[in-house]
Amino acid sequence: MKEIWRNLAGTFQLELNALTVYGLRIGGAFLTFVLQVILARWLGQYEYGIFALVWSCVIILGELLSFGFYNLIQRLIPEYKIKGEMSLLRGALWGAGYVIAMASFIASLLFAAVLYALNLAGALSTEYMWALMIGSASLPAFALADYISGIGRSSGWMIRAFAPTSLFRPIAIISLLAGAIALGAGASAVTAMAAATLAVWFTLLVSLVIVGTSLPDEMKNGKREFQLKPWILAALPMMMVSSFELLLFNLDVLMISYYLPPDRTGIYFAATKIMALVAFMNFAVGSAFTRRFAEAHTSGAQAGLIKAVRHSASLIFYPSLLMILAIILFRKEILSLFGEGFTGAEMIILPLAFGMCCRAFVGAGERILMMAGEQKLCAAIYLSTVLIDIILNIMLIPLYGIMGAALATTLAFATMALMQFIAIKIRLNVTAAPLAPGEVIMALRSLHL
Repeated sequence: MKEIWRNLAGTFQLELNALTVYGLRIGGAFLTFVLQVILARWLGQYEYGIFALVWSCVIILGELLSFGFYNLIQRLIPEYKIKGEMSLLRGALWGAGYVIAMASFIASLLFAAVLYALNLAGALSTEYMWALMIGSASLPAFALADYISGIGRSSGWMIRAFAPTSLFRPIAIISLLAGAIALGAGASAVTAMAAATLAVWFTLLVSLVIVGTSLPDEMKNGKREFQLKPWILAALPMMMVSSFELLLFNLDVLMISYYLPPDRTGIYFAATKIMALVAFMNFAVGSAFTRRFAEAHTSGAQAGLIKAVRHSASLIFYPSLLMILAIILFRKEILSLFGEGFTGAEMIILPLAFGMCCRAFVGAGERILMMAGEQKLCAAIYLSTVLIDIILNIMLIPLYGIMGAALATTLAFATMALMQFIAIKIRLNVTAAPLAPGEVIMALRSLHL
């Protein structure tokens, strides 16, 4: 009888831990959404539109400056552990960090210099220049924080890896901006970017403490063997994948800001932040299964890979579908949270929702391919999708405004999902699709790490 109770308690704890990890990720998405609502209300449509453009640039460049090591380290740590190559593990861990730190500092300085030169030449307005220059100061911290998060995820410390960027950062931005406004600073895009930059550096410090102190001695101390050339060659396609993925989620905002005034950019950005609640499901579950994809591929466990792919797709698709339906039903009420005038984005929610649904069906397609060593193919898929998105945006935005951008993004996501499904089936002999609804509980239990 005691053995039965112990087994039941263990099963309950397994599901409780899984729900805790899953819940924290979803909570982080809602916290980010609340941040955007507060920013929209405090800044107004025009200043929020400027902030949307600058923050999109920071996200893209910050990911680019991690040089793909954020993803590669999640494959190398479990791979070197399985093979017992600890000196290579330590070399990869520290070598990648040094490369990111040095290159991102240099890149941020060059970016600021280019912005200043463009302003002097009259090609960039002062309001955009100052917001962008302040944002450039956050790039090294942004890239390093993402890399440290990747280390935590590869080790299975999901809460410690996830909390700084998804929980602490939004809270810090809100707190710092509120403090600045209370001290007399104007509620502008420049003030908001200053608060965001300080928050990004604070997040880096928190990540260093939380993850850095958790590393076992065997990962911190001992001989370090460096193989920078093969690591860089493996990381570059991953960098392209991550950058293209972020570009897909921000390209429409960038192109709208070129064709339309800042207030229209702000309205569209609000709609994309609502749909980010759905997109975050992919990130949340995909990051939880990344280590499992890598371990199954490295050890040649085909059955384990199939199980991980199907379970992850189930945990992404069904919750995403429910959330999409809720957003469609209450889209007007949700948009009204951002303030007066934002309900103008009500109709573009519909095409964006369809695009998110297509992407959710194949689950964490890009992570599956990258962790299975198919990063070049994954990069090619993303490059094709970005080119399709650019062409469609150029064609549709001048004709249909923000609705044109929504249609372009939707068609691009649907095309990408189809290409990922075919690639995973051909290269890995795995069907990237969700299980039957009744098997979702079994998939949820596998989320435990």
